[in-house]
Amino acid sequence: MEQPDPLTSHLAISELACVPGTENNPDGLPWRWPLGLDVQVVDFLSSYTVRGVLEGFTPGEVMILLSEPVGEQRMVTVQLNAFVFEGETLYCRPRQDRFEVHISIDDVQSSGLRRAPRFPVKIPAKLFLPHVEPVAISIVDISSDGLGIELPISVEMGQPIAIATGSVFVFATVRHCRQLSEGIFRGGAEMHHLFERSVELPADAPRLTFLQRAWGKRSPKGVGVQSPRLLPRPL
Repeated sequence: MEQPDPLTSHLAISELACVPGTENNPDGLPWRWPLGLDVQVVDFLSSYTVRGVLEGFTPGEVMILLSEPVGEQRMVTVQLNAFVFEGETLYCRPRQDRFEVHISIDDVQSSGLRRAPRFPVKIPAKLFLPHVEPVAISIVDISSDGLGIELPISVEMGQPIAIATGSVFVFATVRHCRQLSEGIFRGGAEMHHLFERSVELPADAPRLTFLQRAWGKRSPKGVGVQSPRLLPRPL
């Protein structure tokens, strides 16, 4: 008896059901437009490496074609050029002369909520703290949750801070801070309010800064013209 082709995992099938025209053909998408990205799948414990081709993804998982099978429910890393993410092998079945494996994308917090994607940047800024001069820092990533910052001093979890960069001024709360090396700390801050200094812009200039665009969907009321009493100064 002819063995049916292996189906995608339950997660992939549920995602495919959301795509018009694929309700009766779960094998067709999202692999209709294969990405064809060369990757390496590395077992976390043994470091055994298998080369493969990343064909596609659904939210929370990727599908990779490998030259040999891998065990299911194994912790692995997927290496794509200089980029790496961790996951677990959910499913592995033969597919023609290769093996189709589905690997989770482990970007979920312990609370069960998916972490917001972070966009790496390098933006100079100033940190305002009580009773000291403004401190030069760098904003190193931006997400809908807040900012990643690199700074020369340590700040405490829960500490309220203010950050200014360009024409943007932010009220935020420190969520974590750790030392990277001597005199360099990496912190994360949750943004609460974002203000814009009143600046006359040319008619054809973008009306929102990069930071405002990155955060605007999360807090549509947080972007506004900064009043004179909110001009950057030590708090």
